Amino acid sequence: MVKANLKVLALIVGALLVSSSLSGCMKNEEAGGETKIFEIDNTEEVFGKPDERVVTVRKHYMILNPPGGLVELKELVEEYAKAHPIEGEAQVAEGKVRAFYMYFYRESGDLPRDWQPDEGYLDTDRLEHHKNDLIVSILWSDDDPQKRYSIYDKSKEGKILKRMQFIDDRLVE
Repeated sequence: MVKANLKVLALIVGALLVSSSLSGCMKNEEAGGETKIFEIDNTEEVFGKPDERVVTVRKHYMILNPPGGLVELKELVEEYAKAHPIEGEAQVAEGKVRAFYMYFYRESGDLPRDWQPDEGYLDTDRLEHHKNDLIVSILWSDDDPQKRYSIYDKSKEGKILKRMQFIDDRLVE
């Protein structure tokens, strides 16, 4: 009887180990190796003082499995920005100008896909602490609608290996 119970227990433990390892693989492969972009929750910022003319709108995104080439990365975020315009999201008073910033980050050990800001008393974790994983920024305004792209190839430590800048489709040296 004891041997039968041990065998059943061993089967249950084995089944649990296999299922947990498979679910871990599924989480790591959630994007299936394909490139995916999504907005990082709880990171949108809209701010401006009443006596200032400019209202700043910042949105932050995660790119899973970004393309390796900088031109391909620029084309990817350009298509994403066209498909997901943010201009209509922030309405401002007449006479005010909106400045838009879209920031795109790669997934890393420090910035996992389910990352959320943490405003703890002794320990804070904000996106400004993750500049090593920032790989694309786009900026423009109501006054200057030309989009300025900065695209980076970075080492795992965040060192810039290569950088390209565009104004709309024009490469800037």
